[in-house]
Amino acid sequence: MNLVLITSVINISNNPLSYTSTRSVYTREERYLDTKKTIESIKKYIPNNRILLVECSILSEEENKYLEENVDFYLNLCNKENIVKMTTSLSKSMGEGIMTIEAIKYMKEHNINYGNLFKISGRYWLNQNFNYELYNNNKICIHRIQNDYHNIATYLYKLPQIKVDEWYQFLSKSFEDFENCVGYEVIFGKFINSLIDDKIEIEKVGINGYISVSRDFLDV
Repeated sequence: MNLVLITSVINISNNPLSYTSTRSVYTREERYLDTKKTIESIKKYIPNNRILLVECSILSEEENKYLEENVDFYLNLCNKENIVKMTTSLSKSMGEGIMTIEAIKYMKEHNINYGNLFKISGRYWLNQNFNYELYNNNKICIHRIQNDYHNIATYLYKLPQIKVDEWYQFLSKSFEDFENCVGYEVIFGKFINSLIDDKIEIEKVGINGYISVSRDFLDV
C-alpha cells in the first residue's frame, strides 16, 4: 500500500520569509483549487493509495468538509499555537519540517500500515509523465535538482516504510538548521546522502505546480 503525504498551507500567512517579503502571490482560493488538483492527481496516477493531508491554517467549514471527504486521513494543526508559529516563521524549512514531523507522529499514533511513503507538496500535481513503475519498488526514489548532489527535491519523493522513522529522527535533530533558514532541499539532501541504501534517481519526475513566491510554473 502506498501512503501519500500531502503537506499544505492553504490560508497562507502574510509574514515574510527569510528570502522574500512575499510569502505567496496566490490567493487562498487559488491555493485551495490547486490542492484539489494535488489530491485528484494522486488518485489518478498512484495506485493502491491512501492519502494523509496535513494542513496548518484556518479553513471554512466547506473547505474542511471537502478535504475530509476526499482523503483518507486529515490532520489540521491550526489549533496548535506553537506549530502555527513555526509554519508562519521566517524559515520555510521550519514549516515543512515540523509538518512532516507531525505527520509521521500521526502515522505512528494511528498505526497506519503502508509499504512506501510518497510525499508531495500541496498545490503540486502529477501529470502524464509520472511513471509509477519507477517507484514500484522498496528503494528510495528522489530527484536531484539540476543534478546537484546536495539539493534534493522535496515536492515529490518516496521512502520505503523502513526509512521513515530515520527521516523522523533526522528532522527532530535539525532545528538548528531550521532556525538558520537552511533550505529544506539541502536538509533533505543531508539525510539522503547520509544513507548507504540503494537510491533511484528520477530524471523526469512528471510533476507540475506554481512557485508560491512567484508565478513561475514548475514542469519537472
